Amino acid sequence: MTPARERSTVPRNSEISGERKPLKPEVEPILGGSETDQAADSQPQTPELPDSGSSGVPESRTSDDPKWTTLERKEARLRADQLSSLAELRRHVNSQRMERSEIITDNTLIRVAVDLLLEHSHRLRGDTEDDLRRSVLPRRRPANANQGYAD
Repeated sequence: MTPARERSTVPRNSEISGERKPLKPEVEPILGGSETDQAADSQPQTPELPDSGSSGVPESRTSDDPKWTTLERKEARLRADQLSSLAELRRHVNSQRMERSEIITDNTLIRVAVDLLLEHSHRLRGDTEDDLRRSVLPRRRPANANQGYAD
């Protein structure tokens, strides 16, 4: 049987200095910058984006603005298999890139998929998600030309 150990405690600020000082939150800059820059930027500036349901059009993009500031937010629910396949595809696309001036994210690929769906919207038919998917996906030809066809 081992002897009971005495529990250690961390002294409070008041026990160390004799008085308790209020906590003050501080954040270090991510990309560096001088202390005078930090003082001028005491209030964080966030770009104004329209709500997801609004019909407002974002202002025109300048070369200094990140692309995402021109986009509107829309939430979508994806299946777990879609999320993992999308992440795998993003990694593959990024590994094959020659030029990296634009960031390719899962959202980038989702926007491409939406563009493809809208481009082929004239083919969209069906009452269920599976029906809609089958109507716009290219028809697959069997590996053997005679396979899959009735005589």
